[in-house]
Amino acid sequence: MQLAEERRQAIVEQVERQGKVLAAELAQQFQTSEDTIRRDLRDLDTAGLLRRVHGGAMRRTRAEPSFGQRADADAARKGVLARALAEAVQPGDTVLVDAGTTNLAFVRLLEDGHAAAIVTNSPRIALELGHLRATRVMLLGGVYSGHADAVLGAHTVAEIRRLRVNLAVVGVCSVEADRGLGASDAEEAEVKSAMLAAASRRIVAALNERLEAPAPFLIAPLSEVDRLVLEPDVAPDVLARLREAAPGPEIRLAGRSAA
Repeated sequence: MQLAEERRQAIVEQVERQGKVLAAELAQQFQTSEDTIRRDLRDLDTAGLLRRVHGGAMRRTRAEPSFGQRADADAARKGVLARALAEAVQPGDTVLVDAGTTNLAFVRLLEDGHAAAIVTNSPRIALELGHLRATRVMLLGGVYSGHADAVLGAHTVAEIRRLRVNLAVVGVCSVEADRGLGASDAEEAEVKSAMLAAASRRIVAALNERLEAPAPFLIAPLSEVDRLVLEPDVAPDVLARLREAAPGPEIRLAGRSAA
């Protein structure tokens, strides 16, 4: 019988040779269940040895930046978006905050007691808010993803579906006028979709490079967002297409009055 560590090492070597692998084929190859293979891929992803994707895994073609490195990158631009997000929080709101570096910048701006509660799937965001006393901070459960720096999976989605919050602040990998919001990971897309469905008000902020940049997994159409916050120098043609999307969200250019 092959040991788990031997199997995982073989999987890493196969990914390095082939570039990608499918969970179903690995299960057949190693004569084990797909659930076991998915656990292997999840753990190998967390260890940084491959990139887990829907249905299998891919080679990490380059060293991916840590969460801290991503948080430091474009900090000034993210700060502009973060201030616009903070303006959307009303006194007494329960706010559901998705993981992400822009959202981390956003929660740093919140005054203790302005929101009644912050619920998040990001351990880092929860730790950042640990000093709050008048605002309750709640961390969702689930399987931790090192790549997303968030808890994900069926348990996380189930917890979100039991919630009803005033405001959801959701991060995205892509915003397309015709298709809507996209994510690079299937589990992240499911969590983000559930967050939007749980909220009375929904807001998304996106850097310019996320606009019209296709992502493989659909989160939701633009009609499921109430406000889309963009950078003030967004390309005019891209802005026009987003404004023409019907039904679409209110578009706010960060640092300017309502558009």
